[in-house]
Amino acid sequence: MREARELAQENTYEYDAHPLEDNIFEWHFTVRGPKDTDFEEGRYHGRIILPNEYPFKPPELIFLTPNGRFELNTKICLSITGFHPEFWQPAWGIRTVLLAVIGFFPTEARGAIGGLDYTKEERKRLAKKSIDWICPVCQVEMKDALSDTPPDTSTIKKEELPEFMMTYKPMEVKEKAESSKCVEEDKALVETVEADDTSAKIENRSENVTTEANVTTVPQLAVNQEIEITEQLDEHIRNVSVTGRTQPIWLDALIGGLVSLLIALVCRKYVV
Repeated sequence: MREARELAQENTYEYDAHPLEDNIFEWHFTVRGPKDTDFEEGRYHGRIILPNEYPFKPPELIFLTPNGRFELNTKICLSITGFHPEFWQPAWGIRTVLLAVIGFFPTEARGAIGGLDYTKEERKRLAKKSIDWICPVCQVEMKDALSDTPPDTSTIKKEELPEFMMTYKPMEVKEKAESSKCVEEDKALVETVEADDTSAKIENRSENVTTEANVTTVPQLAVNQEIEITEQLDEHIRNVSVTGRTQPIWLDALIGGLVSLLIALVCRKYVV
């Protein structure tokens, strides 16, 4: 693998990386803590997990050495890891990832996945302690992992890294907000839960008010309906009574007319 050969030929002061002998998709790396920070005396070891689609998809980054900035044995959320494939470019490689990680050390975690915000004292203590750490997998000793002779100039050049990796801007700046998407999603989730809770309370109060209004109006509606039904019933009874009285009178008149007609016919027959 070309990257492995190139990194093996480098004897850098800031970083080192190599793939495992039995798995070319897993690399182990060591980076030196950035100068003039709480991590300056530290040497930090970790794993880089390459996807099958690498370099077209970003790797995952996992730290193994206690450092006070990143959680251990956890995939960390950075703009050069699998959490943000939208930022990744196939032209980047392992070296770009290592340089970016060194640049992220002095930044604030702000609740990002895999991030920590230990005190300065604790970070300095862990930095000194990291020199004696030995990787249980690749057996690399931190005291021998990197060169002890600092170069005349740093091997990290600003033009070698994407701009968004070199700057750590406040949250209100758009570029930083995008690179801290994991944090924003957590905040958005909390705000959504709080908003839902508030909405639920408002809806409950509205339902209570509506229920009270319904309880108040139901008796009145019942009274009105009872009055209306009573009036309709009275009118129906009156109609039935009138109909009952008119039918006998009409029948009597009909019978009387028929009787008179029969008498007239009989009289006419005999008279003739």
